[in-house]
Amino acid sequence: MPEGFFISMKNSFFVFFLIGLPLFSIAQENFITKTSEKHVLIFINGYRGPKFNKLAVDNTLYTKDPTGYWYKYDDTIINRFKPIQTLYFSAHHPISSSVHKTKFNIATSYLFSRFCWISKKSRWVLRNKFNPEGFELRYSNGIIAGQKVLDYLEKNYFDSTIKVHIISHSMGYAYSLGLVSQIKTKVKFGKMLAISPESGGFQGADWNLFDEVWQYGCKMGEKESDVIFYQDGIAPQQTLKGLEKVSINKGGRIYPPTSWPKKNKGFNKSHHLKWFQWFYNIKEEDRGFFGPNISINSTFEK
Repeated sequence: MPEGFFISMKNSFFVFFLIGLPLFSIAQENFITKTSEKHVLIFINGYRGPKFNKLAVDNTLYTKDPTGYWYKYDDTIINRFKPIQTLYFSAHHPISSSVHKTKFNIATSYLFSRFCWISKKSRWVLRNKFNPEGFELRYSNGIIAGQKVLDYLEKNYFDSTIKVHIISHSMGYAYSLGLVSQIKTKVKFGKMLAISPESGGFQGADWNLFDEVWQYGCKMGEKESDVIFYQDGIAPQQTLKGLEKVSINKGGRIYPPTSWPKKNKGFNKSHHLKWFQWFYNIKEEDRGFFGPNISINSTFEK
């Protein structure tokens, strides 16, 4: 063959090497990113009961549930997500920060609700008027917690691909919003699971930051909803602010199934995690299933 042919082949190989090597590196980097994604779960509990009403809020970061608040629901969620790390915060704040404000108001609301066997709408029996000062107090403490999350991730997983999922209950909702506001420019979010959020209609977040956003609790004030006697009186449920903008396959409200016994509903039972076993009836193919989406990736940014 002519000498020019071999020179041409050498030049072609050299050009292919220069072009192909970067492409191979990018493909390899993407493969590593997709296969090394790590999940971090953050559990934020709510009010811990009258016995702890005066307990000071210290925003301590825990790696295990320090109080047993989650009744092993966290174990189920952890087993599904297989996180590299699970973090816990307590959003327990005094009753004065809630919609009730006082123990007397809780007692009277409970008493009146016991006579509401017909009405589905509550104009005054169930207290759903916002307490802006109390909400903002929990929100501001959530900001402090958010910084602790950033410090923890930066120290332990600064070179990892991280996706943060948040599970809150009751008062923990406002706290979670503060936490999200602090970390949203540094991490990517997976799922937001808000269980019986207190004052959910008062404030929301940019829910487009999350893969999915689900609110679990009673259906209130609608044609198909239960009467007031069976409603959540601790934190009367309202749709999370802005949730209606999320597409139906990526978020919404999840209610107890119609087959759920009425003996497990009521002022306290419809709110307390002790009576939330209907969670386990949500299947993987159902809306609101609490498990990971492994097809979407994210990176923790220093």
